Formats: sequence, C-alpha cells, structure tokens
Amino acid sequence: MPDIINSDTVIVGGGITGLYTCYKLKQLKGTNHTISLFEAAGRFGGRIETVEMGGFLAEYGPMRFEKLAQPLLMELIAELGLETNFFVPYTAANDPDSLFDLTYDESGGKRSGSKLTTLELLKLGILRLLNASDGDMDDPDDPRNRAWWATLDEEYYSYVRNKASYNGKYLYEMGFWNALSLVLSHRAVNKIIHCGTFYHVIHFNPNAAEWVIFWLRGLHPDDGLVGIKQGTGSLVQELVHRLDSRSELSVSLHLNHRLTALFPQPDGRVLLEFKTDNTTVKVLAKRVVLALPRCPLMQLRPLLPEHIGELVDSVIPIPLVKCFFVNESPWWNEFTPPQTRASSTPAREIHYAFRKDGSSKRGIVMVYGDPPSMRYWTPFVQQQEHLKAELNLDKRLVEGYLQYLRSNPDNTDIKEIREEAELISCFGIRDWSREPFEAGCHIWKAGVRAEEAIKELTAFSLQDSPLSNKNIHICGEAYSDFQGFIEGGLRTALRVVKQIL
Repeated sequence: MPDIINSDTVIVGGGITGLYTCYKLKQLKGTNHTISLFEAAGRFGGRIETVEMGGFLAEYGPMRFEKLAQPLLMELIAELGLETNFFVPYTAANDPDSLFDLTYDESGGKRSGSKLTTLELLKLGILRLLNASDGDMDDPDDPRNRAWWATLDEEYYSYVRNKASYNGKYLYEMGFWNALSLVLSHRAVNKIIHCGTFYHVIHFNPNAAEWVIFWLRGLHPDDGLVGIKQGTGSLVQELVHRLDSRSELSVSLHLNHRLTALFPQPDGRVLLEFKTDNTTVKVLAKRVVLALPRCPLMQLRPLLPEHIGELVDSVIPIPLVKCFFVNESPWWNEFTPPQTRASSTPAREIHYAFRKDGSSKRGIVMVYGDPPSMRYWTPFVQQQEHLKAELNLDKRLVEGYLQYLRSNPDNTDIKEIREEAELISCFGIRDWSREPFEAGCHIWKAGVRAEEAIKELTAFSLQDSPLSNKNIHICGEAYSDFQGFIEGGLRTALRVVKQIL
C-alpha cells in the first residue's frame, strides 16, 4: 500500500448510507472519479444486521418500512432484484390494563365508557395538536379524521416541520412530551409512555414537529408496512457485491479502518488518517463524506468547526435492544397477533413467526425494547466488544424470557422453567446502545430547525471560513428529515451526491 492514497471522494462509514452514496456516485460520476470507502468495523452494514436462526431470518436491525412513504428505498430494493413482503401495522396492546377511559378526564363525559388503546390516544393527541381536521377531536377514529389524514403528503410534513404551532409556539420548539401534555391529561400521556407497545419515544422528549411527522407518516391510512423478503441484510450484500468487483477499479472498499484525524490542506484537499492493525493509513481526498451516526461523529467533534459540532450533538440517540428465541414447539401459531403478552413482559413490542412442516412446528419470537424495559435484558450481553448479535451465549437470557412468558410466574418453579427452556434451540441478543452505535436510531432535539441543520451539515469546510471549499459532507439517518428509517439515510446521501456532482 502506498504511503498516501489519493482519491477524489473518500466515504467514511460502511453502513447503508455510505454504501448507497458510493453506489450513486459510481453510477453518476463514472470510472474517472475514484471513490474510497472506509469502515471501522470488520463488516459492512452498520445497524443493518440480519441473522439466520433455525430457518428464520432474525432482523436485529431495521425490519419494517412504509411502502409508499419510502420511495427511495423501494426503488433500491427493486433495482437490486429484491422483494418486499407484508409486515403487520403498528399495533397496541388491548388488554384491560393497557386501555384508557377517555371519559374520565379527557372529554368531559361526552364519550361515555369510551376505552382507547394507547395508539388511539397518540393519534388523538396529534389530531388535537395540529387542529386541522374537521373531525371529532374526542374520537381518533372518526371517518373525517381518517379522510384528512389520507390527504397528507411531504408538502404538509414540511409545513409541520417549519410552521405548525400550538398556542403561539412552533412545534419544533417543543418537546413531544411537553406538546402532548398540552392536549392530553398527564394520566393519558403516562398510559402511552408505560403501556404503548409501539415506537413512541415520548420519554426522550424529542422535537415535537419531527416526531409528529414520524407518526403522520407511520399511521397514514393509505400506506402500509413491508419487510424485505430476503432480509434487510440483503441490501448490504447486494450493494457490496456491485461495488466490490474487480472490474470496478475506481471504487475500493476497506474494512477495519477507523478514522482518527482530518487535516485541511493548502490546495483545498483533505488529509485523512485511519488506524488499522496498529498501522496509520493516510488518504488525500478532494471530498470527504462522513456517513456516520452521532457516536463516532462526537468522537471527531474536536476536529470539526464549532457550529458543526453543535449540530452533530443536536440529535438524541435512542437506545434499543432486540432478543430472539427459536422454539421447537411454540405455544403460538400463525394467527397470534403481535404484542400478545407484551404488557406483562419487559418489552416495547413482541412479534411472532410460525412455521409448520407436516406434524412438526417451529416458531421464533422477537422481544423489542427501549428504556426502561431494555435494562432488564442488557445484563445478558456477555462480550465486552458487542459488535454483532450474540447467539446462544448466556442461557440466563432464555430463563429471563420464560420467567415473564409464563402466565403465573409466581407459581412456576425454576425446574419447570428450565424444562421449557430445552424447547428453545437458538437465542440471541443485540444491544444497540453500546459503542460504536450508541443507538438504534436518532431524533432531533427540541428547538432544532431540522431543515436548516441538514443544509449546514450537507456541505461545510473544516476551516470554518465562508471562502473555504465546502468539501466535507455529513449524511445518514441521524441527520435526516426521515429519522428512524433507512429512507432518511438515502435522502441525505442524495443531497451529498448532488453537492459532489
């Protein structure tokens, strides 16, 4: 390897955003533009991780996508020759403990005996905050509310992001918890926080405008959720296959290279230093794309201009954990709905899959948690460097799952639990709160104008001068207008590609 590698564009980060940026640049710039992609880990994919477990595909990372709201991802799936399949919509637990009596303190007795799920409560709060539908503001399922929701598009989401207000204050200035508390009682918000078996993150109090948009998209009546039939990891495999071919000499992919330094050069280029196997690799680039989440960018913050560093720290990392258990004689079947027993388990969501072959049957269950429930599961992570899902390491994970699975754990002795544990042939855990990821996804903090922040991060100079060459670009899900999903990363990637073109 030469002392210094020269490249037109260096991409730092081999997750889906970095790979997609490389893929699009290769398509649009051709072979005359050299691209070098460096990934700190020993694998590509970042927070995408699909693992085969007992004949099932366990998605330890992203697993569901809105088919209509995420056109870039759907286009990429088709372009790579992959397929989508049905994924169950967002659902709420409907056991008595998870329901909320709206009559008691929400509607002044107008809706006698009305019991709402936590998802219906969330919808009600959003309807009241926006106050744009002519439907009943005490009934989230009023057909007029549904008809209004079905008209929403990206133009309206932009309005919510920049101009929507409540009581004279812009939504982007508020925390989502604070905003909901203006239109729902504390008891109602508390019910969503503690019993909401879906992805609500209210307890992180994120940017209200951004999280309202998240749910306007997620609950759009004309959209639906899908997964990738071949597994989300197939996106990474196909992109790497197309980029890492011997015929593509203009593109080079490098694993186990961690960025440690960035230095602006007199000629406008940037000198990068990477650590690999106790060796320093130096690269000169005309353009640098930092396709990274918050955690590694915060480690680089001393090398960035002050205002860029502040923007890097303007998102909230949302820690998530996933556990999977393959059962050789599952108690559930193909009709068991998601969230079954979720309200009596330390989990945000529980999903089930079932397969029958003749007289034999097998199943896999996914337990999905954020704080505080994930704190129950994280002690079962064994390896200090938790760089991939841990499979079949700590059998206490199985016992911990079964302890809550049983309907009457107080009457179940340890011997009986361990006998049932023998039916679980494979199990695994992934804690995304650990470095280098710190989070499963991100959301803008209250007070941040996301549109302006994204514009600043898309192109800037290390020298922090208006006359300097703006050849540093930050992209990824964390700093997008579609956080929590791959689509956000793809959107920011195209913004950066446009700058480079």
